[in-house]
Amino acid sequence: MPEGCISLARVQISLWVPYDEWRARRLIKFMLRPTVTWMRVLGAVIAAYVVLALLVSSISPSIPLIVLGVFCVFGFEPLMVWYSLRAQNAAIRQGYHLVVDDAGVTMKAESYESRLAWSTIQRVKEKPDAWFLVLSKMQAMAIYKDLMTEEQRSQFAAILAQRQPA
Repeated sequence: MPEGCISLARVQISLWVPYDEWRARRLIKFMLRPTVTWMRVLGAVIAAYVVLALLVSSISPSIPLIVLGVFCVFGFEPLMVWYSLRAQNAAIRQGYHLVVDDAGVTMKAESYESRLAWSTIQRVKEKPDAWFLVLSKMQAMAIYKDLMTEEQRSQFAAILAQRQPA
């Protein structure tokens, strides 16, 4: 092997990931972020229209329009997070064993097993508390840093560096 190359063939990170509603909410919010941003912009536009209508016209905007603007800005995200959590299959609400190796990521729980090859991951978004492995516009997997040792975080970062295009 050329000097300076890291062999990832023997690297394997294994850890237990307990179900945590906060983490589930965090992942859902991450996935909803683009949609929530557009809804907040829509709410701001509606609010600007309401203010403009109040200033230049004697016709007052309807109450449903005001409620819609406020909902778009403040209510859409909490409602979607609540609905997404409620819609989860019971099998998702259990802890799982996570294994990361040179071939991909494996999640094993009592009632399911899922294997993701590195080629199925479109991009990785790193946040201070987690790495989000994005599979599609509607699917992602979170790898939370606080569940890993410092060595595991370093190993995972090295694996990602090998997998991502320069």
